[in-house]
Amino acid sequence: MFAGFQVPANAVDLIADVVQFKGNTARTKWEFQYAFADTSVKHVANPNGFIGELYCLLTLTSANGDTTVEEWIAESHRQISNGAPMYFLSGIRTLLLKPGSYNVSFTAFDLNDTNNRIATKFVTLVRDFGLQSSMSDVMFTQPARIAADSGFIRNSQPASPNPRHEAIGTDPTFGIYTEVYNALLNKLDTFVVELQVLDNVRREMLTTYIKQVGVNDNLIIREDISAAVLPSNVYYLRVSVKSKDLQTTYAADEDRFFVLNPELPPEGQIFLTEEERFLSSEWAILKGDRLKLELELSSVLASQAEKATLAGCTDERAQQRYLYRFWLIRDPDPMTHANERLDEFRQMYQRAQKFYTSAMQKDGWKTDRGRVLLKYGKPTQIEQFIQTIDTKPYEIWFFQNIQGGTYFYFVDWQLLQNHRLVHTTMIGEIRNENWFNEFAKAFSPNPTPENTLTNPQK
Repeated sequence: MFAGFQVPANAVDLIADVVQFKGNTARTKWEFQYAFADTSVKHVANPNGFIGELYCLLTLTSANGDTTVEEWIAESHRQISNGAPMYFLSGIRTLLLKPGSYNVSFTAFDLNDTNNRIATKFVTLVRDFGLQSSMSDVMFTQPARIAADSGFIRNSQPASPNPRHEAIGTDPTFGIYTEVYNALLNKLDTFVVELQVLDNVRREMLTTYIKQVGVNDNLIIREDISAAVLPSNVYYLRVSVKSKDLQTTYAADEDRFFVLNPELPPEGQIFLTEEERFLSSEWAILKGDRLKLELELSSVLASQAEKATLAGCTDERAQQRYLYRFWLIRDPDPMTHANERLDEFRQMYQRAQKFYTSAMQKDGWKTDRGRVLLKYGKPTQIEQFIQTIDTKPYEIWFFQNIQGGTYFYFVDWQLLQNHRLVHTTMIGEIRNENWFNEFAKAFSPNPTPENTLTNPQK
């Protein structure tokens, strides 16, 4: 995930990247990779020449308020106090974090000129790699021909970070490092890693295939890719783990990078019309049951006006266009290829299908817990109460970041592993302050409590 940010002209010239790898069973290895020009800090004399010092402060706050703080000083050494940039200084700060959403704050300032500083905030979603076949984020590295610092060797492979995602020069080359997990566990004895370079309008420029044998559950992919034939421009690198016949994709990651080749200037930007963007999207090829499912799923988030619009979309093409616009307006950053809201929605769909199916409902996303998960995301906290002599099974979900703190109450009053929403403090949803007496007690005074449920949204 490229976390680069633009800075004012008088600020520290620093670019950061967030890359995630599988950690231990409970935590993910979250890496903050950064690079700054040696001339972006003021150098002062010391016995060995001149030294510049950049103070860095990184703070991550989880949804439940847990805070992790990292602070360090990055040093730059030069033989002269100023002059042309000589190199970019790179570094990595590694944290082991529980999966979930975190608010990230990063501040850096020059210790020799405290007016020279940078500050930024962003949100990061720490992944849960689980037991399925998956891959880490793609880490951009310096080419192998550039000697790697001993601290940047990974699994015996040179992996000096290139958080700027740049390939510069008359023979521009960049490296990548990624890890593939659980191949052996999921019986992927042989598979293919596909490396694709796409231009800004998603045209395929370069494609390479690397055959892999799933001999263990932590495989390393380290490749250098020549960009010598590419004009100076912005490109996308897509890395996919696929079956031998290339028909099934088990995992994929995509990020942008930059080529600056003085011998191949930009050819001119190609802009797409909205029609062309639609035709190049995944929605333009949806058909049959898959299209029907996506339309049903969209109804969980759709407003009444959007539902009325969909009702008027009677043909397949109109329904495809509806989905394209539906998710476009929910994309938090339309300038990037990924739609983070859609990605999160699909993660919650998979979670609902995995955990909330029952004998009564084969589609977990259609249950009350599944609907809440899709609409509001993963709860900050879930309290589960098993069946006792006096009570039926019930759950209490708490969302810290909704309305200053919101609760949802689910009860399995039919004892069929199908918890129903009986009360919530969420505006516009079911409210019943007497939910425990009516639904959770083993001997409810109402033999058909379902008849008392009313949902303001329906």
